[in-house]
Amino acid sequence: MQTRAVVYKRTEGGLKGEYELKETFECPQVDEGSVVVKIKACGLDLIRNRKILEDMHLLAGQEQPVGADISGVVTQVGSGVTRVSVGDEVVGVVPLSSESAGCSMNCVLSEYDLVSKPEKVGHVDAAACIGDGIKAYTGLFYQAHVCGGETVLIMDGASSFGLVAIQLVQSWGAKVLTTAASEEEVLLLESLQPHVGYVIDMREGCSLVDTCMEETGGLGVDCIIDNGVTLYSEDFTEHAPQSKIHGTAGHGIPTKHDLLSCLAVGGRWVTSQADLQLDPPDCQLMYLKGASLSFLFEHTWTLSRGQHGRYLHILADIMEKLANSLIRPVVHHTVSLDDACKALQSLHKQRVGKVVVTM
Repeated sequence: MQTRAVVYKRTEGGLKGEYELKETFECPQVDEGSVVVKIKACGLDLIRNRKILEDMHLLAGQEQPVGADISGVVTQVGSGVTRVSVGDEVVGVVPLSSESAGCSMNCVLSEYDLVSKPEKVGHVDAAACIGDGIKAYTGLFYQAHVCGGETVLIMDGASSFGLVAIQLVQSWGAKVLTTAASEEEVLLLESLQPHVGYVIDMREGCSLVDTCMEETGGLGVDCIIDNGVTLYSEDFTEHAPQSKIHGTAGHGIPTKHDLLSCLAVGGRWVTSQADLQLDPPDCQLMYLKGASLSFLFEHTWTLSRGQHGRYLHILADIMEKLANSLIRPVVHHTVSLDDACKALQSLHKQRVGKVVVTM
């Protein structure tokens, strides 16, 4: 079947590309286990995993479908589908290896990539929350095993992922420390209910390590969820003088040594930095603290079906928490499908909340 969809087109002979709205995008064939969903809303994210897809030989051409976090209505089901029916309102994530585009009029998925959307939850909120919810749930629950009474440091708390992670941590009874790099981020984080334990304003040049130690009585934080790290503060030369003094990289991006120094004994560091490299002194510091390191890649669930029951549990639990207002996504603004390409081009500047395409 054909639909309108946004794709990322790689330019010839380079890694850069542009977004294009295709009027005749070809969806995958509908087989006995497939479900066709009429998209009502899709959360926007930057194309970050192309290198991974190429390494795994999952890309066939120069075009990559855009959009993964979707919410919509089932319009067609395969003969073997038992979990959903035509007319059901569903929410899910398009697998990384799929040829379907979430940012489109229609999308073809497996029935096991979807769960029912609660009636009291809107399509926009569902699409804004589901992808970041999976990432936060995976890092905090399955990798870091966060529990009540612990202290968690979440970098970039005003981002769409950071906001969901903060609310999940608070629902489990843990204390949250988080960082902000602008006035808009600070105001948003300080307005959250329940209140965040401490908002670390990276503009003020305060030491991330000193603040974490002060807030934990010198013990350090039990868990860290980063949004990317840099090797050394000198990587950002224009911010190097301040970084050398205060021990933090420019733009609020921490150095790996900062995060290791913030960890408590037995602490867990969950990183989104795919190419992170630890030097022997870093490893020795982790060894002395009995600390652990995990790599957070939320698409593992759909690339390997070995634990798909747990994945469906995550999807259902996120929707339940959303319905019960334990999680409240912050939607910065919505755009139409016709304006999605323009929104994607400027998405790297968007540091607060989620941008959602509505159909």
